[in-house]
Amino acid sequence: MAVTRPDATAVVVTHNSARQIVAALTALREADLPVRLVDNASSDDTVDLVRRHFPEVTVLPSAENLGFAVAVNRAAAGVDSAVLLLVNPDCVVPPGTVSELVRAVADRPGVAGPRLVDGAGRVAVSAHPFETLTTVVASRFGGLLVPVALRRWLSGRQRREAYDACLRGARPTPVDWVSGACLAVHTGLFTAVGGLDEAYFMYYEDEEFCLQARRRGAEVLYLPGVSACHTGGASSSDPVWIWPHLYRSMLLFFSRHRPRTRHAVRAVVLLRALVGIALAGVRLSLQPRAGVARMRAWTRVGRIAVTRLPSGGKL
Repeated sequence: MAVTRPDATAVVVTHNSARQIVAALTALREADLPVRLVDNASSDDTVDLVRRHFPEVTVLPSAENLGFAVAVNRAAAGVDSAVLLLVNPDCVVPPGTVSELVRAVADRPGVAGPRLVDGAGRVAVSAHPFETLTTVVASRFGGLLVPVALRRWLSGRQRREAYDACLRGARPTPVDWVSGACLAVHTGLFTAVGGLDEAYFMYYEDEEFCLQARRRGAEVLYLPGVSACHTGGASSSDPVWIWPHLYRSMLLFFSRHRPRTRHAVRAVVLLRALVGIALAGVRLSLQPRAGVARMRAWTRVGRIAVTRLPSGGKL
């Protein structure tokens, strides 16, 4: 019996992703999905590699890195399939997972994400409630700074339930938002929301999108019965690059949607930056290169924390 091709198009954004992209695209080829790939100004051979080994992929190179949201919106423009499947270049999505994700959102406007595991098979927490001041404190003061039991208590009931769904759940579970590392969305809903919010260069665009989707009455589902392997680090693991984008996006999200606590979150971020700078100073004598990188990264985060961001909107 012939297998029906999923009515979906995969969207992939790359930036210096040559080490991971082959596995990701091979899985999407096995799922028989058309792929639109935007390359954000890679300096490695990502584009040549994709064109050489995956001629069926539509490659849209960008001369400059305009961010993840801009690239996704560019790739999604004009797509006429029922479903868009956002896939990070470091994420391998098996055909069975593709089928279940597409089935979950093809007939009704909605968003769905699978269980994510790392290369060793460990489950990653990829379904979440919308962030609050307490979840920021719990997540950003991790490691030795705040014991695990205290972080779990600070996270609150809703966040603990999302964690439990990721680690032990078996049935589709409605959640606030799912990770954009692998995310299926009804194309009509994507268009109605206006795509990903381009104010976010990277990070928090998935949380923002799910928030806007839920405001339109759409359901966001976490599907623990199917999985994808997300190794991480496809674009960059450099904290000088990554951390400032992360915290800038966090502050933007709170400025828009948590106006009553945005100043407290800013203070938390500044405190975390100061702690990070102090710890980086200790690391300098033991690991000079890592110490310098962390010092620069946390210094940039500290500057972002004292920079004024626009407010507006309510969650």
